[in-house]
Amino acid sequence: MTTTPNEATLTETSAVLAEFSGGGSGDVSMMIGIGLIKDTDAVFFQYLGDDQTPQAIMMPSGKPLTRLANVRLAGISVAEDVGEFKATKLNLYLTSNQGRTVMLTSGLRTIWSQCILTGLQGLLNDYDINETIFTLDTWKGTSKMRPCFGAIRAYRKKISDQIMYELLKEARTDRDNDKVDSIMRESIDALNAAITGEAISVDVVEAETPAKDF
Repeated sequence: MTTTPNEATLTETSAVLAEFSGGGSGDVSMMIGIGLIKDTDAVFFQYLGDDQTPQAIMMPSGKPLTRLANVRLAGISVAEDVGEFKATKLNLYLTSNQGRTVMLTSGLRTIWSQCILTGLQGLLNDYDINETIFTLDTWKGTSKMRPCFGAIRAYRKKISDQIMYELLKEARTDRDNDKVDSIMRESIDALNAAITGEAISVDVVEAETPAKDF
């Protein structure tokens, strides 16, 4: 369905922005893509309709929104064969403290997805993933392609699974995309099982050394 930006759309966007920037219902209020337009400082983009350019999500000050605060993980999945290029996407469902849900979507192999999943895996390892309130930060890198990076913060610190980080780093160094996919999907399965209560079997792989942030 094609939609047209209008006053009602902008009002709804402002309401969602107010909730997720720290300022409903259980339905998805907004679908957000990550880093869709390179020549802008914006990192979050709202999908408006099939025939329309996604809209950069900006703060009232005119600066890009880069932080989704006080959220819980409500769902996680992989979407296959998305769009013209048959992309594989990571879909995250985040719920605000007001009960509103948005969906964030990005390529499964993107650095942003790897950063965020490494953080969520850290939450799963050390805390109750269903109850923990966290902050999701996103920013652009300074290289030519300006990739988006991300971080999960809770309890006044950055959360990360160092073993998963090391495995992904090694896979990227080896240009082993299949390995990246495997690591990411295993983490997604574990997170989904924790949210839905479905038991799964996960192989644990030991990394040799811890690593620094992405």
